[in-house]
Amino acid sequence: MAGLGVLQPGRRSRASVPRLLAVVLVFAIGVLFAPPARAVDYGHDISWPQCPGGLPMPPEDTGFVVVGLTRGLAFTENPCLAGQFQWVLDHGVRAQAYAMATFPTGAQYEAYGDDGPYPAITRPDRLRNVGYAEGLAALASLAKVGWRPERIWVDVEPRPQQPWPSSSPAEQQENRYVIAGLLAALADAGYPHGIYSYASAWEAITRSWQLADVPVWSPAGRLDYASEASDLCVNPSFSGGAVHITQWTDGTYDYDMTCSGVYQAHVATIGWQPSVANGAIAGTTGRSLPLESLRLSVAGDRLPGDILWRGHVQDIGWQPWTTSASPIGTTGLGLRLEAFELRLTGDLASKYSIKYRAHVQNLGWQPYRMDGATAGTVGQGLRVEAVTIELVPKVAPAFTAVYAAHVQDIGWMANVSDGTVAGTTGQALRVEALRLSVASMSYGGDILWRGHVQDVGWQPWTSSANPIGTVGRGLRLEAFEIRLTGELANNYSIYYRARVQDLGWQSWVADGGTAGTTGVGKRIEAVQILLAPKA
Repeated sequence: MAGLGVLQPGRRSRASVPRLLAVVLVFAIGVLFAPPARAVDYGHDISWPQCPGGLPMPPEDTGFVVVGLTRGLAFTENPCLAGQFQWVLDHGVRAQAYAMATFPTGAQYEAYGDDGPYPAITRPDRLRNVGYAEGLAALASLAKVGWRPERIWVDVEPRPQQPWPSSSPAEQQENRYVIAGLLAALADAGYPHGIYSYASAWEAITRSWQLADVPVWSPAGRLDYASEASDLCVNPSFSGGAVHITQWTDGTYDYDMTCSGVYQAHVATIGWQPSVANGAIAGTTGRSLPLESLRLSVAGDRLPGDILWRGHVQDIGWQPWTTSASPIGTTGLGLRLEAFELRLTGDLASKYSIKYRAHVQNLGWQPYRMDGATAGTVGQGLRVEAVTIELVPKVAPAFTAVYAAHVQDIGWMANVSDGTVAGTTGQALRVEALRLSVASMSYGGDILWRGHVQDVGWQPWTSSANPIGTVGRGLRLEAFEIRLTGELANNYSIYYRARVQDLGWQSWVADGGTAGTTGVGKRIEAVQILLAPKA
């Protein structure tokens, strides 16, 4: 197992662990298939505190959930796992799981230390066997409900009911053995896995064990500032692993966000700014401040692949291509970033494009660039002052979605197509209605859609032959959903997104997902819609 090899001498073959094989066979009948992720998804985590009568389950529009398998300690079960898994199925959301790791009691050490894939000769191997048994117990809980989640996170935190010994390096090393055994059980079962912890806990329990190849789920607690959770995506993690998910809480909900597509700018006289995502502006405009460095996260479970990028720096020229794990530009040298290029690799490149642009000294915003083209300037000595970056689904539509927006104080605007912006930006004007048609459609089927309108709520689903929203009533359109039917749905997906008051452009959604917001009284100001053939 990557990153754990030094702790796994003398493991027996899997054939000596028949319980694990039984668990894997049960899982084969219960795989949950999930829709693809957006650039940055927002979700929630749940466990026994959300049992009936406890804290509320996530809102209906949550993007994904992480479900607890244990009840605070290893070798325990979330008593509401079956019901919460059914909630996942009923809501059709992506789902991952997490399980607690704990240092064994004396009884647990005696019960499980001799039974596992490691020879029960030394105390380190017996502790690994106990950790392995903790993993098998979590897998058995999954087998009972027939669920195979996308990933299982191992939660490593102080447990007052069953403390981790941590008064000496020797005790912290023993804690590592337990965690290593648990991770090995998940790996042997074929599960992607990762670590949930935070810096002070990880340091106290493991002496800041570095596991660069193991993904991280990183909590921020209650937010001290707005970007605290997203900043964790691009800052070094407690264990050296890439941060896939960050978490924060308001005391009622635990909120989570995926890190793919989060980026951050280092600006002269300011330093590292708060991180942003989904095409928001990083850097400054109107202040004549050079942007000096960028960092970016593509960590997540979207598709195999990475982002490669390079920067053109004052007095240096083009830097070498590097992965998104490394920043581009420089810090502490007072050198301006003058240009940059980004491109995708692997399956990520087959399904997505990366779209970006630069705000350049004396030139302002340049046109968008995509997939390796140069943003900024070379040879002119001009500074990049701000950037936007976003992942967008690749499209090659044979059909064209033609649409128009009815906007406050303007009325119906001109028809646009193929992902062009309909509506306005920067004018604080509400979209009140939308109309939509498909040009040159040869497949049977239709487009159904509905709008969520101020003081009205969700309108009924209707054919795209009818507009959504209202005209002449001064009511804002707050959200909308679109889905295809018939042969059209078998061969195409429809992608769309909204620019929302105070929030800016949201992530792309597809095939019935909600664009916009409900229950917060925010207007849609602009939209984009396009059709894409299914792979």
